[in-house]
Amino acid sequence: MALTQVSSAGIKNAEVKTEDILDANITTAKIADDAVTADKIVDNAITAAALSNNCIAEANLQDDCITA
Repeated sequence: MALTQVSSAGIKNAEVKTEDILDANITTAKIADDAVTADKIVDNAITAAALSNNCIAEANLQDDCITA
């Protein structure tokens, strides 16, 4: 019988690689606070539809970052 499940105890540190994780298997509940930083977000990945109303204050915008 082929092995179909591995327990956490059976995984060495740093042995789970990106290619081992299926799409949609990382949920919000599994991401540590402050784990996602600006360096980890690709350009254009966050669209207006993903932002709630009034979530960005003018003080958080760089000079000349918005054009008409």
